[in-house]
Amino acid sequence: MINPDYYLYVQEQAYQDLGLLPVIVHGDIYGGNLMFSINENGEIQNEIAAIIDWQQMREGSPMEDLARFLTNCCDGSVRREAETFIFEYYLECLESEFDGDKTKVPYTLEQLKTAYNHSFITQAFATIFMIQHMLTAVDTASPKIKEAYYDFGVLKSIHAFKDADQILQGEFKEFYQKYNC
Repeated sequence: MINPDYYLYVQEQAYQDLGLLPVIVHGDIYGGNLMFSINENGEIQNEIAAIIDWQQMREGSPMEDLARFLTNCCDGSVRREAETFIFEYYLECLESEFDGDKTKVPYTLEQLKTAYNHSFITQAFATIFMIQHMLTAVDTASPKIKEAYYDFGVLKSIHAFKDADQILQGEFKEFYQKYNC
């Protein structure tokens, strides 16, 4: 279990200590809160039509929703692969929004990676609780299918725990010691 003081630090202060401007955070971004477009044939498209369930909305870290989404919606290998390029892509998208003017982008790559790691750690510890939530949503009578989903959730949690431990033992050792994570 993550220390509640560290969790509050991440939600309320870590991004400020990094000099990051706050953004509107959804707070519960995952596949179940995304609605996808449907074409004229009734087929689901690869385009988000709406994001729902905004009751946890607030100002916060620009990396919080990304960490939650990747940790909850991807297995360890997909999340790890996304982490190799997603921060650069995020900055490219911001630069594009500012008509290619890099000087207007308010974040650095290092700030984003550090903010992501803070948010990722809190999300990693939450993955174990998502297993039961995921199993409740599985609409099948097949014990083998439920077991496969359970195994998927456990493996995702193991990968997240390993990566969180590596961050806490490495670059975030001071937070590990301060908050006894």
